[in-house]
Amino acid sequence: MRKQVQLRKKLPAALLACTMAGGLLAGCAGNNQTNDKPAAGGGESTGGRPVITVAVQANPNVEDYKTNHYTKLVEEAMNVELKFLELPSQVEEALTKLSLMVSSGAELPDVVNIYLNESTVYDYASKGVFIPQDDYLNDAELAANFNSIPDRDFVYNAMKLPDGKVYALPRYAPNEWNEGSNRAWINGEWLEKLGLDIPQTTDELYETLKAFVEQDPNRNGRRDEVGLVGSLNGWSQNPRVYLMNAFIYADPGKSYMNVKDGKVYPAFTQPEWKQGLEYMNKLVKEGLFSSQSFTQDETQLKALINVPGGMAGMVTAGSYSTFGPELDSQMTLLPPVKGPSGLAATPYSPSLPTQLWFITKDAKDPELAFKVGDYMLDPEMSLASRYGEKGVDWSDDPAVTADYLGPFEESQGLAAAVAELNPSLWNNPQNKHWNDANPAYRPLEISRTASNLKKGEDHPVPNWRPAYMEGYVPTFPDEVIVKLNYTPEELRSIANSKTAIDNYVNESAVAFITGNRPLTQWDDYLAELNKMGLDQYLEVIQAAYERSE
Repeated sequence: MRKQVQLRKKLPAALLACTMAGGLLAGCAGNNQTNDKPAAGGGESTGGRPVITVAVQANPNVEDYKTNHYTKLVEEAMNVELKFLELPSQVEEALTKLSLMVSSGAELPDVVNIYLNESTVYDYASKGVFIPQDDYLNDAELAANFNSIPDRDFVYNAMKLPDGKVYALPRYAPNEWNEGSNRAWINGEWLEKLGLDIPQTTDELYETLKAFVEQDPNRNGRRDEVGLVGSLNGWSQNPRVYLMNAFIYADPGKSYMNVKDGKVYPAFTQPEWKQGLEYMNKLVKEGLFSSQSFTQDETQLKALINVPGGMAGMVTAGSYSTFGPELDSQMTLLPPVKGPSGLAATPYSPSLPTQLWFITKDAKDPELAFKVGDYMLDPEMSLASRYGEKGVDWSDDPAVTADYLGPFEESQGLAAAVAELNPSLWNNPQNKHWNDANPAYRPLEISRTASNLKKGEDHPVPNWRPAYMEGYVPTFPDEVIVKLNYTPEELRSIANSKTAIDNYVNESAVAFITGNRPLTQWDDYLAELNKMGLDQYLEVIQAAYERSE
């Protein structure tokens, strides 16, 4: 798909909303504990209300699903009781747990409400584990909120699987800020103390990180500074992605598959990929790039960096909420740096609806389960699922929003329409919502006019939107893979090879970067990929890409 960034603002919201479908089930940081409550669905609560059982993914930022404010809103409005089966927070463990439940023949919960890639959804759908929801979705009375979505037809068609059916409800909240989430932040206070400019190239970045580690910018008399650090599974916190895009366009959401002039090719076999690995290996070897980035989770990252004066010079993260009050707005957005060839890129993921709320074959009352999911698409519920309790954590009262500065009010004249009264709620432990992991619909206008910037006050979180639009959006590629429409036969043919290749590429990258595998074994790495069926995998991807255009 060719994309003209300069025309984005002239396109209707529906056309702005096109991200690739898929990616692995989104992992949440935190412990791996599972709440093994009974998974059986349906039944009646002791209070006489129908029970809907829901499988969710454990999340360290959701304190208790049962007592959660969002849960209570749903239960009261729909006169139901929600019971939860918590799957592990780690991606692969959650996938494995769900797979074992299915294969064992155990009674499933009424609803599975976790992030799954399209091939996994289709696999379960083809086995009858998930039921199609088309009849419900096309019933304007039953699905009143879904059918009130202005982009309803776009959303519906974007969720169709290769069999032409839809098995989920959407979470659709187009947001320009999220379309290029692999951001980096640099400690502006440290730069100032050391008399350094913001680095613009990989060479300048190397020198900057070296100064951070060697020149005691936190002024505590100890050499305890970390140059660059990220996490294993936090939102867009993988430093490899930011750094590799200075050498070759590299999007983990597309399994590092690129396209040029209509031809799909893997980034991870190119000489530029090897160059990127060599650069990162140099950073790790010299102690400028923390190897903790490959093992720690988001919670551990926050504990490391959020100390008075700061411990890290550069952090990769999708959200500024990664940084606590201890840093006092020290971190500054760092645009993509240029590599040896002059490339400065960042992964582009245009907004598509995320599929959630899969109704299972064991649902006791599938229509009721659907109605509960459709209620979550209500405009106020969709705001509550992101911002928390109305009147406490957010407000759309004009008398309140008049005191807030819209993120684009100064640059584009867009006044605030939603005031975030409690911005620290997001990306931190709370009991107000499910961390937006549920059906919801928020139009593009919401993301552009929701604000926590109170007029006349110091802002708790700086407004980075204009800087992002200036520094990141121009580095989006002109040609990207948006969605791949596989046939059932294609999905079956690549199921094993895709998983094996994806895992091997990521494991090998970490091994090369950390030095556990010497880069002299690059040819062996390529040979192993060929043995795993890379050529056949690419043939299927190419066919699916051409069909999707």
